[in-house]
Amino acid sequence: MNINYAVVSAFERSKAPEQQRSTSRLFTVVLMAVFFIVLMFGLAAGANIYSSVVSVKTHTDDVHIQAGLLANTVHVNDAIFAVEQGKGPEGPALVLIEALDTGTFETRIYQYEGTIYQEYAFAGRPYNPGNATPLFKSEVFDFSFDGELITMTTDKGTLDVALRSNQGGSL
Repeated sequence: MNINYAVVSAFERSKAPEQQRSTSRLFTVVLMAVFFIVLMFGLAAGANIYSSVVSVKTHTDDVHIQAGLLANTVHVNDAIFAVEQGKGPEGPALVLIEALDTGTFETRIYQYEGTIYQEYAFAGRPYNPGNATPLFKSEVFDFSFDGELITMTTDKGTLDVALRSNQGGSL
């Protein structure tokens, strides 16, 4: 037997497992890269979904807070012939009249410079947004009144508030 042939043959046999190992390593690296890429896409999709859910929840919370503020203000002052329309600084004002032993007071809800305000004042006094409480931001405030239902519209939508007392007319 030729010694050179034996050495070359042994050398070639030793190379074959090395090629198999490098192929196996390459497959493992490619598989890990694919898993990593899929994981990153999943993470990005999850973050986008979470962001969308938070955005919808925030919008819904804002709408509920605004609706609650307006509805509660109307319900607190709900009495027979207590609802009127006034002239606010920049448009119509919802006026809720309260007659007390100390005098007649008005709770006024109106829009001024992009904000909805609530003002509590003696009846007949001029409107003063500086003394009013800002409720929330809105470029729109409109309302209509039909007997026992007040419909108010803001940037966030329309709110119907049912009165417990009969107002006997419409604005």
